[in-house]
Amino acid sequence: MARFSAVMHRWGRHARIMALFVGGIGTASVAAAELPQYDVNSQIRLCPMASQSFAYDTSYLKNFNILVQGQDDWLFRSEAELPEQYGPTQEGLRHLERFARHLKRTTGTELVLVFQPTKGLVHPNKLPEHSSVKFSWPYARSNYLDALAKFRQAGLVVPDLGPLLDEPDREKAYYFKRDHHWTPYGARRTARIVADRIRQMPAYQSLSQKSFETRRTGLIRKNGSLQDAAERICGQAWPTQYVDEYRTELAGDAAAGEANALFGDESLPPITLVGTSNSKGAQDYNFAGSLQEFLGVEILNVAVAGGSYDGSMFEYLMSDSFRQSPPKIIIWEIPAYHTLDSAEFYRQIVPMVSDGCQGKQPVLQETTPVKAGTNEVLYNGGGQFLELPSDEYLVELQFSDPGVKEVDAFIWYVFGRKDRVDLEYGARVETTGRFMFELPAGESWNDELFMSLDLELEPEQVSDGLTVTAKVCRRQDK
Repeated sequence: MARFSAVMHRWGRHARIMALFVGGIGTASVAAAELPQYDVNSQIRLCPMASQSFAYDTSYLKNFNILVQGQDDWLFRSEAELPEQYGPTQEGLRHLERFARHLKRTTGTELVLVFQPTKGLVHPNKLPEHSSVKFSWPYARSNYLDALAKFRQAGLVVPDLGPLLDEPDREKAYYFKRDHHWTPYGARRTARIVADRIRQMPAYQSLSQKSFETRRTGLIRKNGSLQDAAERICGQAWPTQYVDEYRTELAGDAAAGEANALFGDESLPPITLVGTSNSKGAQDYNFAGSLQEFLGVEILNVAVAGGSYDGSMFEYLMSDSFRQSPPKIIIWEIPAYHTLDSAEFYRQIVPMVSDGCQGKQPVLQETTPVKAGTNEVLYNGGGQFLELPSDEYLVELQFSDPGVKEVDAFIWYVFGRKDRVDLEYGARVETTGRFMFELPAGESWNDELFMSLDLELEPEQVSDGLTVTAKVCRRQDK
Protein backbone atom coordinates (compact mmCIF):
# COMPACT_ATOMS: atom_id res chain seq x y z
CA MET A 1 0.00 0.00 0.00
CA ALA A 2 2.87 2.33 0.82
CA ARG A 3 4.40 1.64 -2.57
CA PHE A 4 1.08 2.38 -4.27
CA SER A 5 0.78 5.71 -2.43
CA ALA A 6 4.31 6.66 -3.37
CA VAL A 7 3.70 5.83 -7.03
CA MET A 8 0.49 7.84 -7.12
CA HIS A 9 2.20 10.75 -5.35
CA ARG A 10 4.86 10.78 -8.08
CA TRP A 11 2.12 10.53 -10.75
CA GLY A 12 0.25 13.44 -9.23
CA ARG A 13 3.40 15.58 -9.31
CA HIS A 14 4.08 14.58 -12.92
CA ALA A 15 0.47 15.24 -13.89
CA ARG A 16 0.68 18.75 -12.43
CA ILE A 17 3.83 19.38 -14.45
CA MET A 18 2.10 18.08 -17.58
CA ALA A 19 -0.85 20.35 -16.92
CA LEU A 20 1.48 23.33 -17.31
CA PHE A 21 2.14 22.13 -20.87
CA VAL A 22 -1.36 21.14 -21.95
CA GLY A 23 -3.37 23.65 -19.95
CA GLY A 24 -5.74 21.00 -18.63
CA ILE A 25 -7.67 20.81 -21.92
CA GLY A 26 -8.40 17.85 -24.19
CA THR A 27 -6.28 19.07 -27.11
CA ALA A 28 -3.35 21.43 -27.05
CA SER A 29 -0.74 22.56 -29.54
CA VAL A 30 2.48 21.42 -27.90
CA ALA A 31 5.58 20.61 -29.89
CA ALA A 32 6.61 16.97 -29.59
CA ALA A 33 10.02 17.93 -28.24
CA GLU A 34 8.43 19.92 -25.40
CA LEU A 35 6.33 17.05 -24.05
CA PRO A 36 8.01 15.30 -21.08
CA GLN A 37 7.84 11.52 -21.11
CA TYR A 38 7.11 9.56 -17.92
CA ASP A 39 7.05 5.83 -17.34
CA VAL A 40 4.27 5.59 -14.77
CA ASN A 41 3.46 2.25 -13.17
CA SER A 42 0.06 2.69 -11.55
CA GLN A 43 -0.18 -0.93 -10.34
CA ILE A 44 -3.97 -0.63 -10.14
CA ARG A 45 -5.90 -3.88 -10.38
CA LEU A 46 -9.54 -4.24 -11.33
CA CYS A 47 -11.75 -5.03 -8.36
CA PRO A 48 -13.36 -8.54 -8.20
CA MET A 49 -16.79 -6.99 -8.92
CA ALA A 50 -15.64 -6.12 -12.47
CA SER A 51 -15.54 -9.82 -13.36
CA GLN A 52 -19.23 -10.31 -12.50
CA SER A 53 -21.85 -9.86 -15.24
CA PHE A 54 -24.45 -8.54 -12.79
CA ALA A 55 -22.24 -5.52 -12.09
CA TYR A 56 -22.96 -4.23 -15.61
CA ASP A 57 -26.51 -3.32 -14.66
CA THR A 58 -27.19 -0.17 -16.71
CA SER A 59 -27.69 0.32 -20.44
CA TYR A 60 -24.33 2.14 -20.49
CA LEU A 61 -22.36 -0.47 -18.55
CA LYS A 62 -23.76 -3.31 -20.67
CA ASN A 63 -21.50 -2.03 -23.45
CA PHE A 64 -18.45 -3.05 -21.37
CA ASN A 65 -19.39 -6.54 -20.25
CA ILE A 66 -16.96 -7.89 -19.03
CA LEU A 67 -13.85 -5.79 -18.34
CA VAL A 68 -10.59 -7.71 -18.48
CA GLN A 69 -7.29 -6.26 -17.30
CA GLY A 70 -4.36 -6.83 -19.59
CA GLN A 71 -0.68 -6.08 -19.25
CA ASP A 72 0.71 -2.58 -18.74
CA ASP A 73 -2.67 -1.31 -17.47
CA TRP A 74 -4.54 -2.10 -20.69
CA LEU A 75 -8.24 -2.89 -20.43
CA PHE A 76 -10.36 -5.04 -22.77
CA ARG A 77 -14.07 -5.82 -23.12
CA SER A 78 -14.52 -9.57 -23.30
CA GLU A 79 -17.63 -9.53 -25.52
CA ALA A 80 -16.57 -6.77 -27.94
CA GLU A 81 -12.79 -6.97 -28.00
CA LEU A 82 -12.06 -10.61 -27.25
CA PRO A 83 -14.49 -12.56 -29.47
CA GLU A 84 -13.16 -15.52 -31.41
CA GLN A 85 -15.77 -15.56 -34.20
CA TYR A 86 -16.29 -12.81 -36.81
CA GLY A 87 -18.53 -11.90 -39.68
CA PRO A 88 -22.07 -12.90 -40.66
CA THR A 89 -23.60 -16.30 -41.25
CA GLN A 90 -24.13 -17.43 -44.83
CA GLU A 91 -27.63 -15.92 -44.73
CA GLY A 92 -26.29 -12.62 -43.42
CA LEU A 93 -23.61 -12.65 -46.09
CA ARG A 94 -26.28 -13.09 -48.79
CA HIS A 95 -28.16 -10.08 -47.39
CA LEU A 96 -24.99 -7.97 -47.41
CA GLU A 97 -24.14 -9.01 -50.97
CA ARG A 98 -27.71 -8.19 -52.07
CA PHE A 99 -27.41 -4.71 -50.56
CA ALA A 100 -24.07 -4.02 -52.28
CA ARG A 101 -25.40 -5.30 -55.62
CA HIS A 102 -28.61 -3.23 -55.38
CA LEU A 103 -26.58 -0.14 -54.43
CA LYS A 104 -24.35 -0.45 -57.49
CA ARG A 105 -27.18 -1.33 -59.89
CA THR A 106 -29.46 1.50 -58.72
CA THR A 107 -27.02 4.37 -58.16
CA GLY A 108 -23.69 3.22 -59.60
CA THR A 109 -22.15 3.45 -56.11
CA GLU A 110 -19.62 0.82 -55.05
CA LEU A 111 -19.36 -0.31 -51.44
CA VAL A 112 -16.01 -0.67 -49.69
CA LEU A 113 -16.24 -2.54 -46.38
CA VAL A 114 -13.63 -1.65 -43.75
CA PHE A 115 -13.97 -4.49 -41.24
CA GLN A 116 -11.81 -3.10 -38.46
CA PRO A 117 -10.01 -5.76 -36.35
CA THR A 118 -10.69 -5.83 -32.63
CA LYS A 119 -8.41 -4.63 -29.88
CA GLY A 120 -7.57 -8.19 -28.84
CA LEU A 121 -6.55 -9.11 -32.38
CA VAL A 122 -4.27 -6.11 -32.86
CA HIS A 123 -2.69 -6.06 -29.39
CA PRO A 124 -2.13 -9.68 -28.31
CA ASN A 125 1.02 -8.54 -26.52
CA LYS A 126 -1.21 -6.64 -24.07
CA LEU A 127 -3.53 -9.53 -23.24
CA PRO A 128 -3.41 -10.92 -19.70
CA GLU A 129 -1.22 -13.96 -19.15
CA HIS A 130 -4.02 -15.60 -17.18
CA SER A 131 -7.73 -14.79 -17.40
CA SER A 132 -11.08 -16.45 -16.75
CA VAL A 133 -12.16 -15.18 -20.18
CA LYS A 134 -11.40 -17.69 -22.92
CA PHE A 135 -9.55 -16.14 -25.86
CA SER A 136 -7.23 -17.93 -28.26
CA TRP A 137 -5.43 -15.36 -30.40
CA PRO A 138 -4.33 -17.83 -33.13
CA TYR A 139 -7.89 -19.18 -33.40
CA ALA A 140 -9.45 -15.69 -33.42
CA ARG A 141 -6.89 -14.47 -35.96
CA SER A 142 -7.68 -17.38 -38.30
CA ASN A 143 -11.44 -16.73 -38.03
CA TYR A 144 -11.02 -13.01 -38.69
CA LEU A 145 -8.96 -13.61 -41.82
CA ASP A 146 -11.51 -16.21 -42.91
CA ALA A 147 -14.30 -13.61 -42.53
CA LEU A 148 -12.41 -11.18 -44.78
CA ALA A 149 -12.01 -13.92 -47.38
CA LYS A 150 -15.74 -14.77 -47.27
CA PHE A 151 -16.64 -11.11 -47.81
CA ARG A 152 -14.46 -11.04 -50.93
CA GLN A 153 -15.85 -14.34 -52.21
CA ALA A 154 -19.29 -12.74 -52.05
CA GLY A 155 -18.04 -10.05 -54.44
CA LEU A 156 -17.49 -7.26 -51.90
CA VAL A 157 -14.56 -4.84 -51.94
CA VAL A 158 -12.82 -5.49 -48.62
CA PRO A 159 -9.34 -4.09 -47.90
CA ASP A 160 -7.01 -6.66 -46.36
CA LEU A 161 -6.45 -5.46 -42.80
CA GLY A 162 -4.75 -8.73 -41.91
CA PRO A 163 -1.28 -7.09 -41.76
CA LEU A 164 -2.49 -5.05 -38.77
CA LEU A 165 -2.50 -8.29 -36.78
CA ASP A 166 1.21 -8.90 -37.45
CA GLU A 167 2.74 -5.47 -36.95
CA PRO A 168 6.49 -5.74 -36.21
CA ASP A 169 6.31 -2.88 -33.68
CA ARG A 170 3.43 -3.85 -31.40
CA GLU A 171 4.26 -1.09 -28.93
CA LYS A 172 2.72 1.48 -31.28
CA ALA A 173 -0.78 1.93 -29.90
CA TYR A 174 -3.31 1.13 -32.61
CA TYR A 175 -6.00 1.41 -29.92
CA PHE A 176 -6.09 3.51 -26.78
CA LYS A 177 -5.10 1.56 -23.68
CA ARG A 178 -8.41 1.98 -21.87
CA ASP A 179 -10.80 3.14 -24.58
CA HIS A 180 -12.65 1.36 -27.39
CA HIS A 181 -11.52 3.75 -30.17
CA TRP A 182 -8.46 3.56 -32.34
CA THR A 183 -5.75 6.16 -31.93
CA PRO A 184 -4.82 8.60 -34.71
CA TYR A 185 -1.94 6.22 -35.47
CA GLY A 186 -4.38 3.30 -35.81
CA ALA A 187 -6.71 5.37 -37.99
CA ARG A 188 -3.84 6.46 -40.24
CA ARG A 189 -2.39 2.97 -40.50
CA THR A 190 -5.81 1.65 -41.56
CA ALA A 191 -6.38 4.51 -43.99
CA ARG A 192 -3.16 3.64 -45.82
CA ILE A 193 -4.32 0.04 -46.41
CA VAL A 194 -7.84 1.11 -47.39
CA ALA A 195 -6.51 3.73 -49.82
CA ASP A 196 -4.17 1.20 -51.45
CA ARG A 197 -7.17 -1.07 -52.17
CA ILE A 198 -9.41 1.74 -53.45
CA ARG A 199 -6.71 2.88 -55.86
CA GLN A 200 -7.12 -0.47 -57.62
CA MET A 201 -10.84 0.11 -58.28
CA PRO A 202 -11.93 1.25 -61.77
CA ALA A 203 -14.34 3.72 -60.09
CA TYR A 204 -11.34 5.51 -58.56
CA GLN A 205 -9.48 6.00 -61.84
CA SER A 206 -11.91 8.62 -63.12
CA LEU A 207 -11.79 10.81 -59.99
CA SER A 208 -10.03 14.17 -60.16
CA GLN A 209 -7.03 14.44 -57.86
CA LYS A 210 -6.15 17.04 -55.24
CA SER A 211 -3.20 17.42 -52.91
CA PHE A 212 -3.67 17.13 -49.15
CA GLU A 213 -1.19 17.46 -46.34
CA THR A 214 -1.34 16.27 -42.74
CA ARG A 215 0.24 18.07 -39.82
CA ARG A 216 0.43 17.55 -36.10
CA THR A 217 -1.80 20.03 -34.26
CA GLY A 218 -1.38 19.04 -30.62
CA LEU A 219 -2.43 16.31 -28.26
CA ILE A 220 -5.48 14.20 -27.57
CA ARG A 221 -6.07 13.62 -23.89
CA LYS A 222 -7.89 10.35 -23.29
CA ASN A 223 -9.09 8.83 -20.06
CA GLY A 224 -11.11 6.25 -21.94
CA SER A 225 -14.55 4.67 -21.95
CA LEU A 226 -13.33 1.41 -20.43
CA GLN A 227 -11.57 3.38 -17.73
CA ASP A 228 -14.83 5.22 -17.03
CA ALA A 229 -16.73 1.93 -16.73
CA ALA A 230 -14.10 0.58 -14.35
CA GLU A 231 -14.36 3.70 -12.23
CA ARG A 232 -18.16 3.36 -12.03
CA ILE A 233 -17.94 -0.26 -10.93
CA CYS A 234 -14.77 -0.23 -8.85
CA GLY A 235 -14.11 3.41 -8.03
CA GLN A 236 -10.66 3.03 -9.60
CA ALA A 237 -8.88 5.45 -11.93
CA TRP A 238 -5.77 5.28 -14.09
CA PRO A 239 -3.44 7.99 -15.43
CA THR A 240 -4.60 9.92 -18.49
CA GLN A 241 -3.19 8.82 -21.85
CA TYR A 242 -1.88 11.40 -24.32
CA VAL A 243 -1.33 10.84 -28.03
CA ASP A 244 -0.50 13.13 -30.94
CA GLU A 245 -3.39 14.76 -32.78
CA TYR A 246 -3.36 15.43 -36.54
CA ARG A 247 -5.35 17.41 -39.09
CA THR A 248 -5.40 17.06 -42.87
CA GLU A 249 -6.08 20.00 -45.15
CA LEU A 250 -5.78 20.85 -48.82
CA ALA A 251 -2.20 21.61 -49.74
CA GLY A 252 -1.15 25.18 -50.54
CA ASP A 253 -1.92 25.49 -54.25
CA ALA A 254 -4.97 23.25 -54.03
CA ALA A 255 -6.33 25.23 -51.07
CA ALA A 256 -5.91 28.49 -52.96
CA GLY A 257 -7.72 27.05 -55.95
CA GLU A 258 -10.55 25.82 -53.75
CA ALA A 259 -10.95 29.25 -52.22
CA ASN A 260 -11.18 30.82 -55.66
CA ALA A 261 -13.74 28.30 -56.95
CA LEU A 262 -17.11 29.57 -58.05
CA PHE A 263 -19.59 29.89 -55.19
CA GLY A 264 -22.21 28.18 -57.34
CA ASP A 265 -20.23 24.94 -57.41
CA GLU A 266 -22.01 22.84 -54.80
CA SER A 267 -21.05 19.38 -56.07
CA LEU A 268 -20.45 16.86 -53.30
CA PRO A 269 -17.27 14.80 -52.91
CA PRO A 270 -17.19 11.58 -54.96
CA ILE A 271 -16.42 9.38 -51.93
CA THR A 272 -18.53 9.16 -48.77
CA LEU A 273 -17.35 7.77 -45.43
CA VAL A 274 -20.09 6.07 -43.41
CA GLY A 275 -19.15 4.78 -39.99
CA THR A 276 -18.92 5.04 -36.23
CA SER A 277 -17.27 7.41 -33.77
CA ASN A 278 -13.93 6.02 -34.97
CA SER A 279 -14.55 8.05 -38.11
CA LYS A 280 -16.32 11.02 -36.56
CA GLY A 281 -16.71 11.58 -32.87
CA ALA A 282 -16.15 14.07 -30.10
CA GLN A 283 -12.44 13.67 -30.82
CA ASP A 284 -11.27 13.43 -34.41
CA TYR A 285 -8.79 10.60 -35.00
CA ASN A 286 -8.36 11.91 -38.58
CA PHE A 287 -9.37 8.74 -40.42
CA ALA A 288 -11.19 10.74 -43.10
CA GLY A 289 -8.28 13.17 -43.31
CA SER A 290 -5.73 10.40 -43.76
CA LEU A 291 -7.90 8.82 -46.47
CA GLN A 292 -7.98 12.16 -48.29
CA GLU A 293 -4.20 12.45 -48.13
CA PHE A 294 -3.53 8.92 -49.41
CA LEU A 295 -6.27 8.99 -52.07
CA GLY A 296 -5.90 12.60 -53.19
CA VAL A 297 -9.69 12.84 -53.23
CA GLU A 298 -12.07 14.86 -51.08
CA ILE A 299 -14.32 12.76 -48.82
CA LEU A 300 -17.76 13.50 -47.41
CA ASN A 301 -17.73 12.27 -43.80
CA VAL A 302 -21.24 11.36 -42.60
CA ALA A 303 -20.22 9.02 -39.76
CA VAL A 304 -22.33 9.25 -36.59
CA ALA A 305 -20.83 8.99 -33.11
CA GLY A 306 -22.88 6.62 -30.99
CA GLY A 307 -24.81 5.41 -34.03
CA SER A 308 -23.42 1.85 -33.97
CA TYR A 309 -22.72 0.17 -37.31
CA ASP A 310 -26.14 1.07 -38.77
CA GLY A 311 -27.00 4.61 -37.62
CA SER A 312 -24.97 6.58 -40.15
CA MET A 313 -26.07 4.26 -42.96
CA PHE A 314 -29.74 4.88 -42.10
CA GLU A 315 -29.20 8.63 -41.90
CA TYR A 316 -27.17 8.91 -45.10
CA LEU A 317 -29.31 6.72 -47.37
CA MET A 318 -32.38 8.81 -46.51
CA SER A 319 -30.58 12.14 -46.91
CA ASP A 320 -30.88 14.63 -49.76
CA SER A 321 -27.12 14.30 -50.22
CA PHE A 322 -27.41 10.66 -51.22
CA ARG A 323 -30.63 10.94 -53.21
CA GLN A 324 -29.51 13.95 -55.25
CA SER A 325 -25.81 13.15 -55.62
CA PRO A 326 -24.91 9.50 -54.93
CA PRO A 327 -21.15 9.04 -54.61
CA LYS A 328 -18.92 6.84 -56.70
CA ILE A 329 -17.76 4.98 -53.59
CA ILE A 330 -19.11 4.49 -50.07
CA ILE A 331 -16.52 3.50 -47.47
CA TRP A 332 -18.30 1.70 -44.62
CA GLU A 333 -16.19 1.52 -41.44
CA ILE A 334 -17.40 -1.21 -39.06
CA PRO A 335 -15.74 -2.65 -35.92
CA ALA A 336 -15.43 -6.41 -36.38
CA TYR A 337 -17.40 -7.24 -33.23
CA HIS A 338 -20.54 -6.45 -35.27
CA THR A 339 -21.66 -9.61 -37.05
CA LEU A 340 -23.72 -7.84 -39.77
CA ASP A 341 -26.30 -10.60 -39.49
CA SER A 342 -29.50 -8.64 -38.83
CA ALA A 343 -32.14 -9.41 -41.47
CA GLU A 344 -34.20 -6.47 -40.17
CA PHE A 345 -31.33 -4.12 -40.98
CA TYR A 346 -31.08 -5.22 -44.62
CA ARG A 347 -34.87 -5.20 -45.02
CA GLN A 348 -34.63 -1.47 -44.28
CA ILE A 349 -31.50 -0.29 -46.10
CA VAL A 350 -32.20 -2.05 -49.43
CA PRO A 351 -35.43 -0.06 -50.07
CA MET A 352 -33.69 3.10 -48.78
CA VAL A 353 -31.29 2.85 -51.72
CA SER A 354 -34.22 3.26 -54.13
CA ASP A 355 -36.05 5.79 -51.89
CA GLY A 356 -38.87 3.55 -50.72
CA CYS A 357 -42.25 4.37 -52.28
CA GLN A 358 -41.12 7.76 -53.56
CA GLY A 359 -42.09 8.10 -57.23
CA LYS A 360 -44.03 4.83 -57.17
CA GLN A 361 -47.80 4.37 -57.13
CA PRO A 362 -48.77 2.80 -53.79
CA VAL A 363 -51.23 -0.07 -53.94
CA LEU A 364 -52.43 0.77 -50.41
CA GLN A 365 -52.20 4.09 -48.58
CA GLU A 366 -53.81 5.49 -45.44
CA THR A 367 -53.18 8.41 -43.07
CA THR A 368 -54.19 7.54 -39.50
CA PRO A 369 -54.03 9.20 -36.06
CA VAL A 370 -51.88 7.11 -33.70
CA LYS A 371 -51.60 6.88 -29.94
CA ALA A 372 -49.43 5.00 -27.47
CA GLY A 373 -49.97 1.26 -27.69
CA THR A 374 -51.18 -0.72 -30.72
CA ASN A 375 -52.70 0.97 -33.77
CA GLU A 376 -54.05 -0.63 -36.95
CA VAL A 377 -52.91 1.64 -39.78
CA LEU A 378 -53.51 -0.44 -42.93
CA TYR A 379 -56.11 -3.05 -43.87
CA ASN A 380 -56.31 -4.92 -47.15
CA GLY A 381 -60.06 -5.19 -47.50
CA GLY A 382 -63.08 -2.95 -47.20
CA GLY A 383 -64.86 -4.49 -50.17
CA GLN A 384 -61.80 -4.91 -52.39
CA PHE A 385 -59.08 -7.43 -51.52
CA LEU A 386 -55.74 -7.05 -53.33
CA GLU A 387 -53.49 -10.04 -53.88
CA LEU A 388 -50.18 -8.83 -52.42
CA PRO A 389 -47.51 -11.59 -52.22
CA SER A 390 -45.08 -10.84 -49.39
CA ASP A 391 -41.89 -11.07 -51.46
CA GLU A 392 -42.97 -8.39 -53.94
CA TYR A 393 -43.82 -5.43 -51.68
CA LEU A 394 -42.46 -2.99 -49.12
CA VAL A 395 -44.02 -0.74 -46.48
CA GLU A 396 -43.21 2.94 -45.96
CA LEU A 397 -44.20 4.98 -42.91
CA GLN A 398 -44.11 8.77 -42.56
CA PHE A 399 -44.92 10.19 -39.13
CA SER A 400 -46.06 13.78 -38.77
CA ASP A 401 -43.51 14.24 -35.97
CA PRO A 402 -39.88 13.80 -37.14
CA GLY A 403 -38.93 12.98 -33.56
CA VAL A 404 -40.39 9.47 -33.79
CA LYS A 405 -37.38 7.14 -33.80
CA GLU A 406 -38.72 3.84 -32.55
CA VAL A 407 -41.74 1.78 -33.57
CA ASP A 408 -42.64 -1.92 -33.70
CA ALA A 409 -44.45 -3.08 -36.84
CA PHE A 410 -46.69 -6.17 -36.90
CA ILE A 411 -47.68 -7.53 -40.31
CA TRP A 412 -50.64 -9.91 -40.56
CA TYR A 413 -51.25 -12.31 -43.44
CA VAL A 414 -54.41 -13.86 -44.88
CA PHE A 415 -54.01 -17.29 -43.30
CA GLY A 416 -53.09 -15.98 -39.86
CA ARG A 417 -49.33 -15.81 -40.12
CA LYS A 418 -47.64 -12.85 -38.42
CA ASP A 419 -44.33 -11.01 -38.88
CA ARG A 420 -42.69 -8.42 -36.65
CA VAL A 421 -40.10 -5.75 -37.51
CA ASP A 422 -38.50 -3.59 -34.81
CA LEU A 423 -37.68 -0.21 -36.34
CA GLU A 424 -35.29 1.96 -34.36
CA TYR A 425 -32.93 4.85 -35.07
CA GLY A 426 -30.39 5.81 -32.43
CA ALA A 427 -30.87 8.99 -30.43
CA ARG A 428 -28.00 10.67 -32.32
CA VAL A 429 -29.28 9.71 -35.77
CA GLU A 430 -31.01 12.58 -37.56
CA THR A 431 -34.24 11.43 -39.21
CA THR A 432 -37.50 12.88 -40.52
CA GLY A 433 -39.87 10.39 -38.93
CA ARG A 434 -39.66 8.19 -42.02
CA PHE A 435 -39.28 4.40 -41.94
CA MET A 436 -39.41 1.71 -44.59
CA PHE A 437 -38.97 -2.05 -44.73
CA GLU A 438 -39.48 -4.93 -47.09
CA LEU A 439 -42.11 -7.55 -46.36
CA PRO A 440 -40.38 -10.88 -45.66
CA ALA A 441 -39.21 -12.98 -48.58
CA GLY A 442 -38.00 -16.52 -48.92
CA GLU A 443 -39.42 -19.90 -49.78
CA SER A 444 -41.72 -20.01 -46.74
CA TRP A 445 -42.98 -16.44 -47.25
CA ASN A 446 -43.42 -15.96 -50.99
CA ASP A 447 -46.97 -17.29 -51.08
CA GLU A 448 -48.14 -15.34 -48.01
CA LEU A 449 -50.60 -12.54 -48.83
CA PHE A 450 -50.53 -9.23 -46.93
CA MET A 451 -53.66 -8.50 -44.86
CA SER A 452 -52.98 -5.67 -42.38
CA LEU A 453 -50.39 -3.61 -40.53
CA ASP A 454 -50.35 -2.71 -36.82
CA LEU A 455 -47.90 -0.26 -35.24
CA GLU A 456 -46.97 -0.23 -31.57
CA LEU A 457 -45.48 2.92 -30.02
CA GLU A 458 -44.20 3.70 -26.54
CA PRO A 459 -45.71 6.77 -24.82
CA GLU A 460 -42.48 8.78 -25.13
CA GLN A 461 -42.68 8.45 -28.93
CA VAL A 462 -46.18 9.91 -29.18
CA SER A 463 -46.82 13.67 -29.40
CA ASP A 464 -50.16 15.46 -29.50
CA GLY A 465 -51.99 15.02 -32.81
CA LEU A 466 -49.49 12.46 -34.10
CA THR A 467 -50.44 10.85 -37.42
CA VAL A 468 -48.76 8.36 -39.73
CA THR A 469 -49.11 7.87 -43.47
CA ALA A 470 -48.61 4.20 -44.29
CA LYS A 471 -48.06 2.93 -47.83
CA VAL A 472 -47.54 -0.40 -49.54
CA CYS A 473 -45.75 -0.35 -52.90
CA ARG A 474 -43.76 -2.68 -55.12
CA ARG A 475 -40.13 -3.40 -54.36
CA GLN A 476 -37.81 -1.93 -56.97
CA ASP A 477 -35.15 -4.61 -56.51
CA LYS A 478 -37.67 -7.21 -57.78
